[in-house]
Amino acid sequence: MANTRELRRRIRSIKNTSQITKAMQMVAATKMRRAQNQAISGRPYTLNLGQALIRLLPKINVESHPLLSPKDVKTAGVILLSTDKGLVGALNTNLTRTILASNLPADTIFYTLGRKGRSFIARTGKNLKADFENPEKVTFRQAKQLSKLIVEAFISGEIGEAFLIYPEFISTLRQQTKMIKLLPISLEEVLATLGVEGKPEIQKGEFLFEPDPDTLLEFILIHHIETRIYQALLETKASEHSARMIAMQNATDNALEILDDLKLSFNQGRQAAITKEILEISTAQVAMG
Repeated sequence: MANTRELRRRIRSIKNTSQITKAMQMVAATKMRRAQNQAISGRPYTLNLGQALIRLLPKINVESHPLLSPKDVKTAGVILLSTDKGLVGALNTNLTRTILASNLPADTIFYTLGRKGRSFIARTGKNLKADFENPEKVTFRQAKQLSKLIVEAFISGEIGEAFLIYPEFISTLRQQTKMIKLLPISLEEVLATLGVEGKPEIQKGEFLFEPDPDTLLEFILIHHIETRIYQALLETKASEHSARMIAMQNATDNALEILDDLKLSFNQGRQAAITKEILEISTAQVAMG
């Protein structure tokens, strides 16, 4: 009977757990749809801005702007986008693996958004320059703040190059860690980001710029960096909710599977107890008989 009581207690506990994970799965699914729509909707703007930059860069002197000129500085700066909460499968683990597997200098400066990324940087003793919370609603203001920090560090010579590490949303079942170079900006890197090989067709023909290309350069370069960071924030949020929904779905399925096994064991134990009682009664009647 003690074993039966223990099984009954475990069944009740697992059932409560499955109800919690099911509720978390439904909440994550609702947030996931909204985050996915925002991430997918933002991609065409980022693509068009990159194409505008491709048209503009060949018309200006690369050395005319500090964001286009390589720095003779070995220190790198990294913006790491992660989640505030767990229960997202291997999402944050893949981010940390990318950092450990990269060839970043030992004195790399990190700018983190999300508690999980901050905890990893602090735990491994790396140089954490700034940290931001990861609120539920993504705003362009966050991207501007991160862009301002990384651009000022690059122009001042504190860092020689800047990278952005984040989880890119591929599908509900797949999120891929991505590491892209933000600074210095080069035509080749913009082409690689857009998936264009060689000389792009969009450079054929003449384009009129108003005002002149040099005047547009300052705004477009800064806005290009802000937009890439903002799109990465949207991708991170979509990846987070997708990974959490899948993780909670798997947890619910596992809980139900364990629940079925426990119920089977409980029924078998109860059946054995009933059979034993019947056998004892029958034996007693025969003995009295």
